[in-house]
Amino acid sequence: MKNNHSSLKPTSFLRSSRGSFTIESTFVFPIIMLCVVMILLLCLYLYQSAMLVQASAITSERAAYSWNNSHKDPSTGSFAEEGETEDLYWRLTEDQLVSALFGGFSEGGASQTINVPDGGGESLGAIKMANAAKPLPAGVSGTMTSKRGILHPITTVLYTPLNLVPIQRFAGDQMGGSQYSTVVEPVEFIRNVELVRYYVGKFKADKAKPSEEKGGEAVAMTPQNAGVQLSKVAKKK
Repeated sequence: MKNNHSSLKPTSFLRSSRGSFTIESTFVFPIIMLCVVMILLLCLYLYQSAMLVQASAITSERAAYSWNNSHKDPSTGSFAEEGETEDLYWRLTEDQLVSALFGGFSEGGASQTINVPDGGGESLGAIKMANAAKPLPAGVSGTMTSKRGILHPITTVLYTPLNLVPIQRFAGDQMGGSQYSTVVEPVEFIRNVELVRYYVGKFKADKAKPSEEKGGEAVAMTPQNAGVQLSKVAKKK
């Protein structure tokens, strides 16, 4: 009786396809799992980043919306009591309007920065920014900056701890988001522009008019007399 095992050739085992799926999956499955985990971590990172940007935008918008009255609720715009208003000249003093307008569009304009959500100050601007930052989520911190000028942007920069260990090696221990919103007060904006134009015209007229004709007062430059005043300077030179 012949032995059946002796009839098998040595190469038949190598040519057999039995168990190939198990061997291939052993190599491929870890790579697939690694890609899935990395995609999930990336999605979590993008979600936290989008959350910070959205929270920064909402906080800046609330501060800009309620800037004209500190008694206004930043979220709803309602008042606890009727007739609550600001002081008459709060924009000139508390809001640093004078220094901001005559500083022009330079980077060194009047600005104020507070820490949020627990920061604040005694000034009216700091109180308004602190009120707008109260609804921030727990664990979020950052700064709010109000930069006064012809345009009045309020910028919010927020940070949160980054708890994703694999991404910390590349992105650090914190991640942040920043957004700004501009205070929109059409009447106040027009008033500020007219104020700047008025005093710029005063200064130019005073400079253009010869000293012997000033008589101790500056004449506002208008489209009618601007050419005459400037021509006197040109003739004198």
